[in-house]
Amino acid sequence: MLVNVCARIEERPYGAEVIYRKGRTMVSENKCPGCRRTVCDGCGIYRKLNTNKQVRIRFPKGFKVQPGEGLGISFDVGTTTLAGMLWDLEKGTLLEAETGANPQAVFGADVISRIQAAAGNREDLGKMQKMLVEKLDEMASEMMERLAGSGTLRRVTVAGNTAMSEILLGIPPLQLAKAPFLPDYENTVYLKGSALGFHFLGETDIMVLPPIGGYVGADALAVHGYVSMEEKEGRILSIDIGTNGEILLQCDGKRFACSTAAGPALEGGAVSQGMRAVRGAVDMVSLTGRFPMEDLTSRVIGGGAGRGICGSGLVDGLAWLYRTKVIDHTGYMRKVGEARESGVPGRIAGRIRQEDDGCKFLLTDSRDPVYLTAGDVRQLQLSVSAIRSGAETLLEKAGLKAKQLDRIYLAGAFGSYIGIESGLAIGLFPHVPKEKIYQAGNLAGIGAAMALLSGEALQYMEEERKRFTHVELAGEETFKELFLAHMNFPLNF
Repeated sequence: MLVNVCARIEERPYGAEVIYRKGRTMVSENKCPGCRRTVCDGCGIYRKLNTNKQVRIRFPKGFKVQPGEGLGISFDVGTTTLAGMLWDLEKGTLLEAETGANPQAVFGADVISRIQAAAGNREDLGKMQKMLVEKLDEMASEMMERLAGSGTLRRVTVAGNTAMSEILLGIPPLQLAKAPFLPDYENTVYLKGSALGFHFLGETDIMVLPPIGGYVGADALAVHGYVSMEEKEGRILSIDIGTNGEILLQCDGKRFACSTAAGPALEGGAVSQGMRAVRGAVDMVSLTGRFPMEDLTSRVIGGGAGRGICGSGLVDGLAWLYRTKVIDHTGYMRKVGEARESGVPGRIAGRIRQEDDGCKFLLTDSRDPVYLTAGDVRQLQLSVSAIRSGAETLLEKAGLKAKQLDRIYLAGAFGSYIGIESGLAIGLFPHVPKEKIYQAGNLAGIGAAMALLSGEALQYMEEERKRFTHVELAGEETFKELFLAHMNFPLNF
């Protein structure tokens, strides 16, 4: 089990027990699961164990690799984060992995800002495409370099949200920028890398997977490819929580999909001290002590001083502020006196700081302070309500209640590492028994790998895409009503 890296990772990658110690990683089998060295502080798979796109590979039941020649890469292209995996096409084995930040963030943290920039200015579209191509080229080069150059890269699959895929292809997202928000491409696109401006991948066959509809992109189709093979029957809700939250529902032979503008808050963006899940980030908040001496304590990735807070820490922190009555069900953060009168334990109330622009709460010690502000709470409320309301809108379309669901899959890096009880406490997803919620890992990345390793899997996804009813939330009165209602936290949790 990983210690002081991310306690929510419980499997042993490649059979090795990795223990973080003094800034380096010591491996019990004397080999890093990535580069196979005895001591490692920076290879690709090591870094995946310390970032927000963790390497977790388990193909669904019934999936079979169709052997090919050479090597291939599957890319999951997100608005905030990029993840790549290098595969042996003959054996279907993972050889390397790499993650990085999407460099287009200079054009805006959210997908809407990127769409507006790309649709409104051809020059900006070209710059954004070039940034993304160069970053993916760099990631591919680094993976191959660590592999010591053995083997030839034959093909690459890309699964991204609709906007990221269109920008990669150099397509102005004109239809995506205005109602009714239609994709500007429909089918799988096949190109040589050089046609998109790749250099390292210039001679490689590039395959960009198709979107489901609107903002529900190829990454969501990849998630569905996995889930629908794993769960051939039942009522299954899949939520890929990211900047552009995508929600899928399969039930009684029907398919529904929507996307919701969750924004970057749940991934550490738009929050005063938000950051990615790297060293120095608070990734867990918990209650310690007994009445009347309770206090909140925070865990920092890598140990040492806290520098900020990542998505899983934000959900935990928000949940505990609500549970301990530091904030009320509307999200209002109480002042110190108000908190004590409401029954907030003394030590916890003592962490509240009052300032001219509102209150903030100290999550760490005062030497290296990490705060959650009243403004942060409001940003998180918007994201939480968007995800919950989108999911419940799909349920209404299908004529279902949350209690009728057989399972909820939480996909994506953020969904994989949040505390389920904390998520339920703040109303992040429909209220179901926590045993029905499955944290499944980066399913978009695994689905992209399935399309890379099997022509049958790709064909299956393309056929499944046509079965979906895409629900545009902007035109749904139900969504608007739910969004206002779910801005408040659940009264019962």
